[in-house]
Amino acid sequence: MKKLPAVVVTVLFCGSIIHAADPSEEGVPTSPLKIYSAGFAMGALMSLNDELQDVSKQLFRLSIVNTFAVRDHLGLFLDVDWFIPQSNAGADLGVDFVFSRSDFRPFLGIGCGAHYIDRDEKFGDSFGPSFTAHAGFAIDLTEKVTVRMRIPYHLILNERRDHAVGLDFGFLFSSRFRKVRKLDYN
Repeated sequence: MKKLPAVVVTVLFCGSIIHAADPSEEGVPTSPLKIYSAGFAMGALMSLNDELQDVSKQLFRLSIVNTFAVRDHLGLFLDVDWFIPQSNAGADLGVDFVFSRSDFRPFLGIGCGAHYIDRDEKFGDSFGPSFTAHAGFAIDLTEKVTVRMRIPYHLILNERRDHAVGLDFGFLFSSRFRKVRKLDYN
């Protein structure tokens, strides 16, 4: 019974050493140890202009998606898209503004790229630079798997100024160290 206070003091002291934080690290920004995630997405786009509706009123979308977490609330995306029917393809590179670091992360994004809409005309008339804007959210299912939902808007500056809006769902896979943080002293 006389040894109980000594044991309690020893346990509390050892516990404080194990959980001690370095005060010099307080307020230092952090970033993810692993920043890259990749996966696939699928969804649909609804044609908003008459010329694109001649190709199809709805386009099925398949995408290879890549994300890079640059900072806590800033990420880059690279999407390679294929729109069905026909051979409609393109790619977009842009930035996502993420509003949370939790497992549920709403975001807004903008980007640019190039897209081709398959028509019976010259290649240059159907190909053009593109701009995209989207709103969505990502949910971490596990440490390695993320589900993403977006509502994208696409504008293609080809001869016909094609534009469409849609909905897509994606699965992204990342390293198990994605949630491990590193200190950024610079």
